[in-house]
Amino acid sequence: MRVGIRADWRLWAFALSILAYGAASAPAPPGIRSQEILVFTGIAMMVGVTAPWRFFSGQMLARGPVAMAAGSTILVWLLLQGLIRGMWNGWGLTDMMRDIVPMLFLALPLLLAPRLGRLPAVQADRLADAAAIAGVIFTLRWWWDAGMALSALGTSPLGEGRYYLLNSALVPFAAVWLGLRATTWFLARPQRWHEQVQAALAALGSLCCLLALAATLHRAGLGLSLLALGTGMGVLLWRHPFWFVVASLLVLLLLAFVGTRVAGVAELLADKTESVGLNNRVDEFIAVLDQVGRDPLAFLIGDGWGALVPNPAVGWWRVSYTHSAASYFLLKLGALGLALVLLLAGLLAGMAARAARDMPMLLLAVAPSLLLGAFLHTSFKYLCFSILLSLVAGRTHASLYGR
Repeated sequence: MRVGIRADWRLWAFALSILAYGAASAPAPPGIRSQEILVFTGIAMMVGVTAPWRFFSGQMLARGPVAMAAGSTILVWLLLQGLIRGMWNGWGLTDMMRDIVPMLFLALPLLLAPRLGRLPAVQADRLADAAAIAGVIFTLRWWWDAGMALSALGTSPLGEGRYYLLNSALVPFAAVWLGLRATTWFLARPQRWHEQVQAALAALGSLCCLLALAATLHRAGLGLSLLALGTGMGVLLWRHPFWFVVASLLVLLLLAFVGTRVAGVAELLADKTESVGLNNRVDEFIAVLDQVGRDPLAFLIGDGWGALVPNPAVGWWRVSYTHSAASYFLLKLGALGLALVLLLAGLLAGMAARAARDMPMLLLAVAPSLLLGAFLHTSFKYLCFSILLSLVAGRTHASLYGR
């Protein structure tokens, strides 16, 4: 199906807002500044004026796939449950908004899926390219703040920087997606110079992100990204035995030149693991259980949006976040809310699995970021996490329900 001029204009606005997000904003910005308003404006143009009203008024219940209608119902219920409970407990408005805004982000995949599902596969891939470029821009901003200290790689860990730019879900995504895109383009044997430059830049972007994750000792992010990238490249190259052999020899040759750096990174990662272990993630979950387990009502429906918890992962400060989606939703929404979130995740995962044949590389590229956000990082609250979910939801919608 051909996308019209108006839809193209909206798509450009959405793509440019993603690039602006990488260039001027942050995964967890300190507030709503002019650059965040610019990003939200581009997203609003893509969503449309009536879609949020249809979503939150319940009109989506009567239209669209069952999973989308169920998702609308669950998210609206959770928003209201957390809001009412938070107001009952008297939490501050600022703390409540820090929880409500990320929940609104999680509505984006359901709002955007029908629109993104109408895009041809080429345009959908280009939109994923824009998201990956935003991840590279985040990474380049971090490298600039770190003084481009490539010489520190494998000798000493580099700091996270002011805005924790590498915590963005777009960084591991860029590392995998661009690596796979570069491999695909190289295997197609591009003849034109701009195609060759495109493939080379994609490979450099992937390498840039991987080196940044290694320099800051992002253990899970680096490990999952390398696993996903290696799996995808192995599948692509296996169909071309000659290039599989060539790529294997090039990897061995590269390791011979930079083996000392790789060994240094491995040693630093081992030292970090020995020093911090799982970063108190288990203790963090126990702290949440202690707080909501004080009475049956709190355990059932949580403490609401705005609730704080003494968190051992950050020195027992009272904060509004935890480092896994399960403990976070248990704190805010209780066992009932957590069960509904798991139900929604299961519905969407089931749909994506059914459509996996039409988007294997996209699923492989988003897997590290989604796993990190669900179990290890706070990135499930970030806009970039919802952007990746939207890309998957759009391709899923196209595969299951037609373009």
